[in-house]
Amino acid sequence: MIACDAVSLSYDGVRDAVSDLQLTVAAGSIFALVGPNGAGKTSTLRMLATLTQPSRGTIRIDGLDAARDLEGVRRRVGYLPDNFALYDQMTPVDYLDFFGRAYEVDDTTRKRRIDALLEEFDLTQKRGSTVRALSRGMRQRLGLAKTLMHDPKVLLLDEPASALDPGARMKLKEALLRLKARGLSIIISSHILPDLAGLADAVGIMEGGRLIRAGAIDTIATARVTYVLCVRGAVDKALRVFADFGPRLRGQREVSPGRFEVDLDGGADVVAELVEALVLRGARLSEVAPRESAIEAVYRQSAASEVA
Repeated sequence: MIACDAVSLSYDGVRDAVSDLQLTVAAGSIFALVGPNGAGKTSTLRMLATLTQPSRGTIRIDGLDAARDLEGVRRRVGYLPDNFALYDQMTPVDYLDFFGRAYEVDDTTRKRRIDALLEEFDLTQKRGSTVRALSRGMRQRLGLAKTLMHDPKVLLLDEPASALDPGARMKLKEALLRLKARGLSIIISSHILPDLAGLADAVGIMEGGRLIRAGAIDTIATARVTYVLCVRGAVDKALRVFADFGPRLRGQREVSPGRFEVDLDGGADVVAELVEALVLRGARLSEVAPRESAIEAVYRQSAASEVA
C-alpha cells in the first residue's frame, strides 16, 4: 500500500533531513515509525501526505506516484499531524461536515458517515456540544474522525497519543485496532514506545534522518528477552536454579531483595522452563513479566548497534 524508494529530503540543499528512505507498508497493517525528536519522522509523514515534496526518490501510495498524481494520493490518505486545527465554536457535527465538504463527499454519504464516526469514536452524546467543551481525549478522537471523513485507505498519525491520559490512550488504541481490522494501512510516528506495544505489526527505527532498521517486530527482535522475576522466600534456592539452568540464561541480576532481572535466549518456552524449575525447587514467585515490550527491545537493540 505504501512504498518509498530511495527517498531523501533536504530543506537547505546541504544536509538531508531524511536520507535514502526505503520503506514498504502492507495493507491492513500498523507500522510504527519510532525514534527521538528530530530523527526525521514528521518529515517522512509530511512527504507521504504530499505536503512536502522529496528532494530525491519515489513515493507510491496504493500504486499511485505521489509526485505525478497528487490529487489521487490525497484522496487515499488521511493525515493527522501532531498539532491539528480545531474550531472551538463548532460542534463535532459541524466540524466533520466541514471536512466532508472539503473532500466533496455528497450530502447523503456525508450525513451517514458523520453519524457512523461519532458512534465509532464514542462522541454521539457530544454531537451538540461545542469543540471547546470537549476533553483532550475527545478532541483527539474527533481529529481522528475528521481524518476518516473521506474514507481513506491510508492513515498517517503523528504522535496521536501525546498528552492523553491512560484511559484516552486505551480508547485510541482500540479504535486503531478496529481500523486495521477493516483493512486500513496505518503509520504511527511516536517516541513513546509503550504506546505502541501490542499495536504495531512492524517497526521502523529512525536516527538522524536514516531508517536504520525496519521489519516485522517478531522477525527483527532478537530471541533474547529480559524478564523480571519476583521471588518470595527461598531466594537461595532460586540462585541455585539460575546457576544450574545452563547457557540459555545469559545473565541475572538481583535489583532489589528477591527481585531479579534475567536475560534469556529462546523466547517464551525458555521462560516457562525456568519458572517450572524454580517452582519445583521450592521458590515462590509473585511476578513473572518481560521488562520491556518487543518494540522497546527492538529500539534498544537497534540504538545500541548504531552507537557501536
